[in-house]
Amino acid sequence: MNRDKNYLLGIAALFVAAMSWGSGHAFVTSNLGVFPLTWLLAFRLGIAGLLLAVLGFSKWRKVTRPLLKQGICMGVMMYGIYFFFAQGVRFTATSRASFIVGAYIIFVPFVYMLIRRKMPRGRDFIATALCLLGLALILLDGTSGGINRGDFLVAVAALFYAFHVVYSAMNAKNADTFLLNMIQLGTCGILAVVIALCSAPFPVGLSASDFSGPLYLALIATVLPYMCSLFGQKYVRTTTSAIILSFESVFGCVSAILLLGDTISLNFVTGACVVLLSFFIVEGTGPKKNRDKVGLGM
Repeated sequence: MNRDKNYLLGIAALFVAAMSWGSGHAFVTSNLGVFPLTWLLAFRLGIAGLLLAVLGFSKWRKVTRPLLKQGICMGVMMYGIYFFFAQGVRFTATSRASFIVGAYIIFVPFVYMLIRRKMPRGRDFIATALCLLGLALILLDGTSGGINRGDFLVAVAALFYAFHVVYSAMNAKNADTFLLNMIQLGTCGILAVVIALCSAPFPVGLSASDFSGPLYLALIATVLPYMCSLFGQKYVRTTTSAIILSFESVFGCVSAILLLGDTISLNFVTGACVVLLSFFIVEGTGPKKNRDKVGLGM
């Protein structure tokens, strides 16, 4: 019974993570007009890393060398996600970027095979393809033209995302998720601050209200979703986790509607239903004992 409860809590945590990340897409776009890109990342990731370091001060003595190595690797991957996504939305539409970064899910089975040396199930590939189709229906309207520089940069972010999902799922099973998240965000924050200091002058002439965006991105769109995703990945299969986290693109589209004035369309409704169907395909079939097994993997 406890296993079932943890599994359901894990599913809920992954959806909260997807919603929080998706809400940040529009905030990144709107705040790039206020902050230089590298400094927006420095404020976002630096604040997030510092917050967790303070909250987890008493836990630092429990950090082991393997955990430190895993967290540092995850932090470098995390910075790659944020850097290339933020670079990409400078040159392409937010909704288009949301679709492309959501396409990380198509890389997951191949990254999984590369890292874990295991073949995913057939229905994992089917669910992945179906989820990608749903995201395409939601976010592509056929009027955006050909592939541009921003699309390519966001695709690089998607590749980093796929590696991060697989690697973090592999390490979250037996780790203290708070410590792991504290190390990865700390690494990412330090990297972001160093790169900002080396690449652009410190922004001046800003008011206190200008920092509401970075604070939201740090707390709601960074700390919260990474804590939720690492918790969820302790109890939910890797491919299932990837499917749920891909809902970030759906929530990203919703944030664009609410904050950037995009209009909802029949494609959005249809695509959301297809994405939801892909989740039921990957989780709703097969023996129950296999679905509920903690740490099963793909």
